[in-house]
Amino acid sequence: MTMQRSFGVRPIFPILASAMFTICLPALAQHASQPAPVTVAIAKTVRMAPTIALPGTVVAQDDSHVAAQVEGSVVWVAKVGDIVNQNDVIARLDKNLQQMQYASDTANVDRLAATLRYDQAQAGRMQRLAKSNAIATSTRDEALSTRDADKAQLAQAESDRSKTKYALDHSDIRAPFPGRVAARLINPGEYATVGKDIVRLVNISDVEISAPAPISAARYLREGTPITVDIDGKFVIAKVRAVVPVGDANSHTVEIRLAISSADGIVGDVAQVLIPSAPPRNALAIPRDALVLREDNTYVFKVGAKNVVQRVAVETGSEDGQLVEVSGDLVSGDRVVVRGAERLEDGQEVRPTTGS
Repeated sequence: MTMQRSFGVRPIFPILASAMFTICLPALAQHASQPAPVTVAIAKTVRMAPTIALPGTVVAQDDSHVAAQVEGSVVWVAKVGDIVNQNDVIARLDKNLQQMQYASDTANVDRLAATLRYDQAQAGRMQRLAKSNAIATSTRDEALSTRDADKAQLAQAESDRSKTKYALDHSDIRAPFPGRVAARLINPGEYATVGKDIVRLVNISDVEISAPAPISAARYLREGTPITVDIDGKFVIAKVRAVVPVGDANSHTVEIRLAISSADGIVGDVAQVLIPSAPPRNALAIPRDALVLREDNTYVFKVGAKNVVQRVAVETGSEDGQLVEVSGDLVSGDRVVVRGAERLEDGQEVRPTTGS
C-alpha cells in the first residue's frame, strides 16, 4: 500500500512544473522583445581645430615658503593643514630680547631728547648774548654745534628704537595671503635666522594649470580661449589666463596658464591639456559619451529609421569640450546612442529619447 501511494503522487509535480514553465514562456518572450531604452544625440558638423595633448600640473597662484625676517628662538609654529587668513600669525619667535632692547632704546631716546631740550635753550641764550657782543663768537658757535650734535644723536637713537620695534613686531610671523599650511619647515625649539624658511603656505582656493606649449602652437592661443583639460579622468573646460611670451631656448616652448576652479583639481594634480595645433576646420563631431571603447576598436551605435541600432567603427580626432571629431560610416544628422550603449548588440531594437 505504501508503494501505491508513492506511485500515485509522483506524476503531480512534473505536471505542475510543466504547466508553470508553459505559462512563463510567453511572459519571458514578451519581456525579451521590449526595445531597450536609450538616449541619443545628433552627429553634427562643427568648426574644430586639431589638437595636441600637453602635460600640465595644477598649481597655486600663491605658493610660498614664508621666511623669518628677524632672528630668534622658535616658540610656536602653526600645524600642517591649518587654514589661515591674511595677516594671521603662523609662527612666533621668542620676544624677550627684543622687548628688553626696546625698553633700553626708549630710555636712550628720552635721555637724548632731554639733553637736546637743554642744549637748544642754551644755544638760544648764546645767540642773544653774541648779538650784544657779551660773549665771543666761538662760544656761540660751540653751543650751536652741541645742539646740532644732540639732534643727530637723537635721530640715531630713534632709528635704533625703530629697528628694535620692527624686530619685535616681526617676531610674530604672519601669513602674507590666505591659505593652508602645507608644511612645517622649522619646529619649536629651533633657532631661526633671517631668511630661514618657516612654513610652506599655499592658497588652495586660487589654482590654475601650468603647461609648456610649443611656440608653433602658442600662436593659436589667446587670453580667454577655452581649452579642454583632463584632470584625473575628469574633463573640464579651462580658459587661457596668460601665455607667457618668453620661450625656452632648449625646449622651444612657452608657459601657458589656464584658469580653473578649485573644485576641478588640487595643487599637484596631473593634467592633460588639449590645445589647438592648427586653424579650425569643419569636422563631424559627436558627444564623447557616445564612444564605446573596446580592445579591438572604438565604436558608436547609430540608430536607424526603424530604431534598430547599427554598430559603427570610428576613428577619433580633435576634441572641443564634450565633442569629439569622428570619421567612419556616419554623416551629419545621424542619431547616435549616448546612454545605454554598453548593453546593446548590433541589430537590436531600441526606444530612443533625445538627451538634454
